[in-house]
Amino acid sequence: MKQNSLKKHLLVFAAATLIAAVLIGGLLCAMGRTFTFPVHEYTPYRDVLVEFETPGVAEVISKEKKDDNWVIRFRAVAPGSTAVTVICPHLNEGYQLNDSVGTYLHVTKLRTIIEVGRVRFSGTHVLCCGLSIYFLFVGVYLFLQYRRQKKTDFFSHETVLYLGLSLFILLLGLLFLALEGFCLVMVEDANGEMLFFVLQYALTALVIVSLPLVILFAFAISFSNVWLVRHEGFRPGNLLGILLGAFMLCGVGACIVIAIVNARDLFSFEPKTVVISAVRTIVSAVYLYFSVMLFATQYCCVIAGRRKVAFNKDYILILGCAIRKDGTPYPLLQGRVDRAVAFFRRQKEETGKEAMFLPSGGQGPDEVISEAECIRRYLCTQGIDEAQILPEAASTSTLENMKFSKALIDARTPDAKVVFSTTNYHAFRSGVLARDVGLNADAVTGKTKWYFWPNAQIREFVALLSRSWKLHLTVSVLLIAVSLLLSNMGTLVNHILH
Repeated sequence: MKQNSLKKHLLVFAAATLIAAVLIGGLLCAMGRTFTFPVHEYTPYRDVLVEFETPGVAEVISKEKKDDNWVIRFRAVAPGSTAVTVICPHLNEGYQLNDSVGTYLHVTKLRTIIEVGRVRFSGTHVLCCGLSIYFLFVGVYLFLQYRRQKKTDFFSHETVLYLGLSLFILLLGLLFLALEGFCLVMVEDANGEMLFFVLQYALTALVIVSLPLVILFAFAISFSNVWLVRHEGFRPGNLLGILLGAFMLCGVGACIVIAIVNARDLFSFEPKTVVISAVRTIVSAVYLYFSVMLFATQYCCVIAGRRKVAFNKDYILILGCAIRKDGTPYPLLQGRVDRAVAFFRRQKEETGKEAMFLPSGGQGPDEVISEAECIRRYLCTQGIDEAQILPEAASTSTLENMKFSKALIDARTPDAKVVFSTTNYHAFRSGVLARDVGLNADAVTGKTKWYFWPNAQIREFVALLSRSWKLHLTVSVLLIAVSLLLSNMGTLVNHILH
């Protein structure tokens, strides 16, 4: 990511965070000056009497009966803490003892009231609404950056990053939007305890909700792997889909198990509980980040070969791959060449412009000729004039395909317009590699068999992830840090109040 773009994004996020903090904080302070305390009426009460252990901290401004509850409203008077006892005399004088309920209130320096223990306060819906708007804004902003990147520089790591992060943040925004709806409908149940609980389990909840999709994905990709092994033979590389499906199911299972173990110790500051909560948050954050990046990568790979390519190219670069022992192309390579020839003929028909073919690929240790030579021979059988073919037979990888081909192109035609032909699953990473060496090229793609495509897509994802591992590591660490802060907010507030 360019430094100027990074600074711009950080400034936008900082400004949005500051504005959100000021607005939400101001509204929360205003609404938090009062606190509503419900007392359930198990038997009819004549009245409810409130006693403060420390006078002058808070006062009662109203008390009324609603259905089976007495609702007491307190107002902050001065900073401090006080125990509160609510005495409930029975309406039936036959009862010898009055019921009583106790709680503990803390008034902050900002004159907001927090119920200690359950970390409850007024204005929860304001905070939920503010968080949903904030996350939705950031998510939409990142998605717009993805759209911009897609138009101006599609073949880049930033395209995947923007799309994946926007999905990650938008999911959080939708979660808090749903919580805001709950707060508006269930007003009496909307309190700080509920909000902090959601903050603590937000990422884990998203992971658990994804379980049906994960099961469907694991089944589908495992099924494709079975067919792949049946047709292509057993190799460890042909089991990537099964391994990925198992990994994702284990990730969801781990989050569920840790959540169950940790559920009984809400807001506890004991070291064991804090560690378990932190592990659950980290596992959930990493799992979600991995999942959205997997989705973003697969999506970019799918649309990479479906982009409209202008018929104005000077060179058609054909990326080589394995060939048969007799020097003829396998169907995979043949599909790439056929797609290149189709583009060549369509461009000539539409514009009259003839492009130069540039087959690229060296000779492997088990190959009788170079991949470039194999492609050249096949092109000749398709009626292509040999004078229109410029082979590059030294490369041993896709990166070298792009690097060495660029050198040949620059030597003949500086600022040439280039399109490369490859298989559909390989288009996006090839475009990224072309960009890395300074070759600005579009892509046209040949198709592959349905059972081969999912496994190949996973290889592309792993390759792209490893190429930009520093970027993904930095972003994931930041997400984990923010997630840990939000998920432990209730625990920290409760600990401070105690």
